[in-house]
Amino acid sequence: MPQSHHPYPDHLFGDLDKPQKGAARHVRDVLGVRHHAVRSPWLPADGQAVTLRASTSADICARSVVVSFTTDDWATSTDLPFTPTQTTWDTTAWTWLRHWVCELPPMPSGTMLRYYVWAALPGGKRAYAETQSSTSADATPYALWLDPHPNPPAWAADAVTYQVFVDRFNPGAGRDWLQTANLCQPFGGTLRGVTEKLDHIKALGCNTVWLTPIFKSPTHHGYDASDYAQIEPRFGTEADLRELIAGAHARGMRLLLDFVANHTSDQHWAMQSALASPESPERAWYKWEKWPRYTAYYDVRSMPELDLRFGSPARAHLLEIAQKWLTLGVDGYRLDYAPGPGQEFWADFRRACRAVNPDCWTFGEVVGPADEQLSFAGTMDGTLDFLTCQALRETFATRGWPLSRFAAYLENNPLYFPRGFSRPAFIDNHDMNRFLFTALGSLEAEHAALTMLYLLPGQPIIYYGTESGLPQAQSIHDPGSPGFDEARGPMNWASATGHPTAGLLRQLADFRAANPWLGQATWQTETLDEAGGEALFRVSGDGHALRVRVRFEAGQPRVGMDA
Repeated sequence: MPQSHHPYPDHLFGDLDKPQKGAARHVRDVLGVRHHAVRSPWLPADGQAVTLRASTSADICARSVVVSFTTDDWATSTDLPFTPTQTTWDTTAWTWLRHWVCELPPMPSGTMLRYYVWAALPGGKRAYAETQSSTSADATPYALWLDPHPNPPAWAADAVTYQVFVDRFNPGAGRDWLQTANLCQPFGGTLRGVTEKLDHIKALGCNTVWLTPIFKSPTHHGYDASDYAQIEPRFGTEADLRELIAGAHARGMRLLLDFVANHTSDQHWAMQSALASPESPERAWYKWEKWPRYTAYYDVRSMPELDLRFGSPARAHLLEIAQKWLTLGVDGYRLDYAPGPGQEFWADFRRACRAVNPDCWTFGEVVGPADEQLSFAGTMDGTLDFLTCQALRETFATRGWPLSRFAAYLENNPLYFPRGFSRPAFIDNHDMNRFLFTALGSLEAEHAALTMLYLLPGQPIIYYGTESGLPQAQSIHDPGSPGFDEARGPMNWASATGHPTAGLLRQLADFRAANPWLGQATWQTETLDEAGGEALFRVSGDGHALRVRVRFEAGQPRVGMDA
């Protein structure tokens, strides 16, 4: 049953899901000229025309809307007008919205389409979509690479991923933890330590391993690289990574790396050079307010933001680095803070990755509403499913959602995203309170959420320590808490095999493997008893069907299956 208050509420979307903040975001996103990369189809086939959509609000006097596009990296370009379709009223923004469409000519596969959308204003002025800037120099660029193989690799459909926070996972044979008292300092996990535990991960039914950043970095978490071309010495060497890749592949497993493109450490060699002199060529790598003042990620001064505009040296470097590690043998990337670099950068990233490994898998961290996540279709294989994470946590951990809302979510969420768009889902990760902590220690709640995770479309991701009930001392939001590091404790190996959650994960993985049709199944609510705390769903697809029953008994959730 839904609870009105929970001691450890989630803030997964920065409270954007709350009406007041969401309304402010909506107003911001409709005023002026807007495109938001809305196009159809999202994944065009060879030679298929692409339709672009835009809108203009009544606070600007838009005479027309135009797309300027190129297929030869701006050596030449073409302007095409949009056609007005309808005018609607938006009460939240208190404005008229005029809607526009433009059909681009069919283009062959392999084409890199780059474009800007802008509105013509009185007096010969322009307003570019999203930024409302008057020139393209400050405008939002868009791109779509017409991938000859637009869908994710076939192996990704059956991926069951285990997320390893490298510093906190395993120091390796013959090594002790460096320390275990200060969550903000290194603990001593290594790549070799991961290799030694591949059999453990596989025994849980996981066939894919995602590593948090392993590139050279001054921090334990690694989300601020000081050199993308080197492995952090605390974690090991390139030879250790090769050994890990070989060990994974020998077991039929895949290995994914975390790739942080938005920003580096202020200790990165390019930033150090840029700070040393305003004449340094590396100054072009970063965004500057006025030298030596640079733009930083959420104003964290140790994380300067890269300038990744088309043609920038930082972009060229990151594309080379992505290819380097794929050539070494990694199987894909989890793309950190994907909205930062923007979808135009990721189109180039996708093409560069496919060039050296057509079978690689890339998915982005986009902690935003569904439409923002969908805007990355065609530039990466998919986005992490934070929406399903929220649904599972609100239904089974915080109990903030009634069953009726959960049922409606299960029916509607799969209908929104195209089938060729990966949606890896999870119940927790390194940037939020662990599920078991939020569920006040209820294994019943965690097991119900995990069962649903493996039954739902999308690819399950398991955060290290879930199988062993890894504890958490306090909320990441508590006063005096070190923040996210509260959910990044050292792996408790003594409890890793005999814990009941480990057994459940093995069973769920076996069931998922025996029923691959679940990845594309549809959910239909057959019965719903809100007062009694019970719902029955029919899950069907590819000629198969089963019934899933969710019920609350004595305040604890249960999930069962009927043939």
